[in-house]
Amino acid sequence: MFERDIIRELYYNRLCKSICRRNGNLVIYRNAVIDMHKTAKISLNGNFHINSDRFKGSRAEGYLKMRESSTLNIEGDFKLFYGATIQLFKNASLTLGKGYINSNSVIACSSSITIGAGAAIARGVYIYDGDHHSILDDNGEVLNKPMPVNIGRHVWIGVNATVLKGVTIGDGSIIAAGAVVTHDVPARCIAGGIPARVIKKDVDWK
Repeated sequence: MFERDIIRELYYNRLCKSICRRNGNLVIYRNAVIDMHKTAKISLNGNFHINSDRFKGSRAEGYLKMRESSTLNIEGDFKLFYGATIQLFKNASLTLGKGYINSNSVIACSSSITIGAGAAIARGVYIYDGDHHSILDDNGEVLNKPMPVNIGRHVWIGVNATVLKGVTIGDGSIIAAGAVVTHDVPARCIAGGIPARVIKKDVDWK
């Protein structure tokens, strides 16, 4: 049995006005780090487990950081494993279907990221919809604005893969270990390499 932080669960699920519990709860395990701006919002249509699946005796931390006016939508039970990080920047919107993000993985949302139900996100995965630093032209215009990331249903993202801004990954696809995804991946494909390319079509996984 994983140790849960019952006191914080009571606060976030019963007292915190930033949490909208439609059909679920925040399930908070020991050493979870939650940093929410007062204007950030979480909508729960499923349980959201934070810092889950730690080894017995481990002090590993899972991180959730939400800046001003950011929104996190949980659409099905989702697990943030120990050592993983979810970060939402100002005005960003992140939607997560039923699934999990494994240890040492990072979702950093600058604008809009959607991950469908059944996603399996392995260890050491990075998912970004922005570059975190602005590149400007001579007129001061930003050249590298964030672009939405859309990951479909039942997508498997392998260990140490990276998904970059503007990418759509179709339902049922597999991203190979170590891949860097810079362009769209159709449904039911395996994509691998740097940059990632489709290496097999019409696949299923379970």
